[in-house]
This record gives sequence, C-alpha cells and structure tokens, in this order.
Amino acid sequence: MKKLIFIIAGVSTLLVMVLTVSNFDQRLEHLTLDLRFNLFPDVHSTNDSIIIISVDDASLESMEWLGWPWPRQIWSDMTAFLYEAGAEVVYFDITFSTSSTFSAAEDSVFGAVAASGNTVFITGLGREEGQPIPGNAIVDIQLPQGNTAPFRFASPPVSHIASGAAYLASPYAYPDPDGLFRQTPVFFPAETGAVPSPALAIAMLFRDNHSVSFHDGTLLWDSSEIPLTEDYELQVRFAGPTGSYRTISVADVFSAMTGDTTTLQPSTLEGKIVMIGYTASDLMDLKPMPYSARCPGVEVIANAVDNIISDRHVATHSVMATLLLTFFLSLAVASALVFIPKVIPASLTGLFAILAYAAACLAAFHYWDIWLRAVPPLSSGLLTLLGGSVVAYQYATKDKKFLKAAFSQYLSPAIVSQVAKHPEMLKLGGEKKVMTAFFSDVAGFTTISEQLDPQDIVKLLNIYLTEMTDIILESGGTVDKFEGDAIIAFWGAPVEYEDHALRAVRSALECQRRHKLLNSRLKEMNFPALSTRMGLATGSMVVGNMGSNKRFDYTMMGTDVNLASRLEGVNKVYGTPILISNTTKEALPESVICREIDIVMVVGQKTPVTIWEPVLEKPVFAEKYSEALKLYRSGDFQSALKLFMETREDPPSRTMATRCEKFIKEGTPSDWDGTWVLTSK
Repeated sequence: MKKLIFIIAGVSTLLVMVLTVSNFDQRLEHLTLDLRFNLFPDVHSTNDSIIIISVDDASLESMEWLGWPWPRQIWSDMTAFLYEAGAEVVYFDITFSTSSTFSAAEDSVFGAVAASGNTVFITGLGREEGQPIPGNAIVDIQLPQGNTAPFRFASPPVSHIASGAAYLASPYAYPDPDGLFRQTPVFFPAETGAVPSPALAIAMLFRDNHSVSFHDGTLLWDSSEIPLTEDYELQVRFAGPTGSYRTISVADVFSAMTGDTTTLQPSTLEGKIVMIGYTASDLMDLKPMPYSARCPGVEVIANAVDNIISDRHVATHSVMATLLLTFFLSLAVASALVFIPKVIPASLTGLFAILAYAAACLAAFHYWDIWLRAVPPLSSGLLTLLGGSVVAYQYATKDKKFLKAAFSQYLSPAIVSQVAKHPEMLKLGGEKKVMTAFFSDVAGFTTISEQLDPQDIVKLLNIYLTEMTDIILESGGTVDKFEGDAIIAFWGAPVEYEDHALRAVRSALECQRRHKLLNSRLKEMNFPALSTRMGLATGSMVVGNMGSNKRFDYTMMGTDVNLASRLEGVNKVYGTPILISNTTKEALPESVICREIDIVMVVGQKTPVTIWEPVLEKPVFAEKYSEALKLYRSGDFQSALKLFMETREDPPSRTMATRCEKFIKEGTPSDWDGTWVLTSK
C-alpha cells in the first residue's frame, strides 16, 4: 500500500507537469491570479504622483459645441497650463496621426508647447511598412537576438507634434487568451535599440534617468531590477479596480484654465505625472484587467508606471521551481497517508497540507507580491490525496464498495448523508410521501440564448443556476435535475420536513427577491436581465431511486408533480412569477401572504385547481381584485371588467379584463362554473 501511494504521488506530479509545460493549465492559473488580485487590492499604495485626466462623456457633452475631434489648440493650451502648474511629465494616450483640420499652424504650436516640458506621445510600430522610426522613439538598449524580427517602421504623430515629444512610445499590449491584460511590454526591439513603452518613457522622464539596460531577462534601471518575460513584458501588480488612481475630468481642467478652481487647484499638479486618455464610452480603449472588465487603457499604463517607479511588480518563478513545489506537496500528502494509521486523520492531514499551500500562495501575493503557481501543486496534491485515500481506504476496509460507488449518483449533501446511514436506500424503487414539488423556468431564454455565443450562455446559466440552487439547498430542498435553464426540485425527501410547503414557498419568494441583485450583477457583466417563472404543488408523490440497476436517479413522480410543472407554465397566462396549488396554500401558515388568482383546469388533468400567488407584501389592489374575481365567477362580467380595469397595472387583472371582454362579446359559456380551461402547457 505504501509503495502504491508514493507511486500515485509520482504519477500525479508527472501528469500535472506535462500539462503545465503544455500551458494546459494557463487559463485556470490566471483565474487563481485574478482571485488573489480581488482578495488583496492595494489601492492605498498607489503612487500619488500619478494623475489621470479623462476625456469622459461629461466633458464631451460640455464641449459639444466644439465638435469632435477638438481643435489642436485645446490640447496645446491644456499642455501649457499643465506645465505652468508644475506638471513633471505629460503623457497623451491619444493618437495625433493626422494634421489639424482647423489650421496648419495648430500642429506647430502644439509641438512647440509639448517641447517645453517632458511630453510623451504614442506611436504605432510595424515591420513591413510605415515611416522610419524617429530618433526620439529609440532607447539605447542592447537586446539579445530574439525569436521575433525587430520593428523597422513607425506610425508616429504628425511631424510637428512628434518633434516636440521627449519620447515617442508604443502602447502595444497583448492580452492573455481569456482577453484580460495581466502584463504589458516595457519596450519593443527595433533595428537600433528599442522603442520604449509609455510606462518606461514616463518613468525615465519622471526620474530624469535615461540609463536603461537589459541583462539575463531583467530590466536594470535606477537601482531597480525588474524581471521581464521572454517578450519583454512586465507582470503588472494592479493596485485595484478602475478608479484606483486619482482621475480628473478634462472638463474640470478646462474650468481651472479659465480661472474656476472649484474642482481643481492647479497646485495639485505640481511635480506630477499627468496622463491624458479616453474614458468616454464611445472612445474608450478598453483593456480588461483582473479587477475590471471595462478598464481604460490609460489606467493599465498608469499601473505599469507605478510598478516601474515604485520598483514593485508581480514576481514569478521558473518552471523548475513549479516542478519542485508540485513534487514536495504531493510528497507531503503521500507521507501523511502512509505514516498516519487511520484513514480519516491521514486524509485530513493531507488536506491540511494542500490548504496550507493554498494559504501560502495567498500570503506570498499579499505580503510580497509573489505569484506562486497554484494550479500544478494543488492539482497534483489533490490527485494524490484522492488516489491515495482510495487506496488507503480499500486496505483499511474491504466492504461498502457499493456504497462508495453510489455516492456519485447524488448531488444533494442531505441525500449523501442519508445514504451513508441507510445503505438500503440504494435499492431501486420508491416510497409514497406527501411532499412539495417545484418547477422553474427562465422566461424567454430561447430568445436570450440566440443573442449570445455558447460560452456566454454556459457562463450565464452557471451564474443563474448557482444562485437559485443555493437558495433551494439552504432551505433543505433537494435538486432533482436541471433541464437547460429549468430547475426541478422538491422538499420532504429524503429528509422529511413537516413544513416542506412553507420551505418551498419561502425559497421561491427568496429566488424572486434575489433576482434584483442577480440582474444588477448580470448587467455589470453585459448579460441581459433574467425573469423566472415558478410553479409549486403539494401532495402525495412517489420518491426514490428510479432507472436501471447500473444507473439511476433519486427523483419524484406523481399527479402533483405534473401539476407543479403545469403551474410554472400557467404563469405566462397571468403574468405572475410564482403560482402554487390550493393544497400548497392550505399547508402554509397565515403569515405567508397569498392572493387567489383563478380556478383553472390544466392540460392533462381533469380536476379544477385553485391557484394562488404568494407575495412578499400584500398588493394595494388585492381587495379589489378579489371582489372582481367573485363577480367574474358569478357571470357578472360587466361589473368584473370595470373593477379589473381599475387595477390594470396588475398583470393578472389585465388577463382577467381581456377574458371578461371576450365573454361580454361572445356571451357566457353554457357550462360556466368559474373554471378556466387551459388548452396549452
């Protein structure tokens, strides 16, 4: 057994490292890095020397009379104001690649003003076409022969503006496969030297230190040693979400330029790095980063500037170090399983070792900005723990194999607990119980899914189903299954509750209440809002394991199960979010507010059922609806219509009003007894 467990540890390490070398785990590893960023934002450490001036929507609206693009005089006047206020460096994250359309002299004036201080403009780069790279876009750095050809051409601003720049810098950055920017190049190889990134150019001007070198994968500058990737990229230590750096609207700068210093005192700009970029929705250069899906590119550059001048960045380690960490964690887990005699304490010790490494990853990032690779060691440790625990358990106990295999059949922790205590539950068949069944469905999900790509559909469903399922499980419910966006659940088995109807209705109301928060979250992720319909019915049902001898599900069957399914669809008729059967209503205490909606005959059943809508608060129109419903059932459709129309902001009232108009026009059915017969599901 001992030898086998150590073999499992070795195989786990080897398997995980093969996947690591092939970058198979890269996306998951980046997710763990994002988690660390979000757990440990460091907004308070941001360098207060960095100020962002944003061309935002408010500024565009206030200057709408000027049209867009603004005259170059606006930029030259603002640059002059910034330098007069004492700004140390001014950076434009804006392309000025075409001549001014207002006056040929504007570009010359702008270039002259820019030359009066430390101004950085951006330039494009190319290998096949463009202009020769200007001299002020080159930094004297000796780079080793790389795998990619150096850049030979540039697309700088118009010549009058470009000539006024202390540096021309390239803002190129490359996202990770998931679209997020976590690193940014510091410079780009050229035929003679290198083209600096905005972050490096700004840092050199701010510190007035232009001596830069590169040795053995490390940037050497101003007593700082910053390791770079093979593509000369800096692993950015983002300070926090969008807005972490002081941001001033360009409209406030214009106000200060005219003497209105209410929102901006010019003295606050003294000795600062001023970065000007777009944040307006129609202009923003979006660069999603771990904290924000909608991050302006200028703010990503601000984080990189801060990293360089503060000599702070995310430190990484080599593949060899990852291999050693993976091996030692697997060895620690295997040792616990081998040298601790009892299976449960041994497994808990192995789990503790895994959790300790996870905690070390978090601590290393939080305190020292070190990105310890988490996925390979943790994956190997977990594989060792799982495989080793199985082997140890098989050696410790030879029986209950069927019980262990059956655990995978169940999702609910309550069911797993019951199975562990009562193995006889694993027999095929069921028992009759009084329970409450629950069916839910997202309104219009087919239409929503047609507007999204498959990956986004899966992401949206996972978020929604997790939110709703957590509510169901917290109330003691059992999730039967998922069918696309639909959830089927029940209360009362395998754990019996006398108040199963109350638990079910409260869960449905909580699901409805939680929708507001969920939709706000979905809106931030650019997903459409969701609306759920729910149907519940209480009654005698058969619940148990149904299927074949090799594969079966713990599920429910019965007339009231079908009724709950039908009531979910009946919501579409009345515009309600939740409908419950009369039997469910009768099982509820008076504290649960319900209003009677109608008596219906659902498809597939021959007995009319009174349907109710549970609500969090009693509607103001409840009494009037109830009175109108009595008139409707008595056949006095004229009087009922009048009352229903008085509460037509209520969806059920509108449905009933339409029905009254139909009866008034076509006459009362001869067999009228107040029951509405539904003809579709």
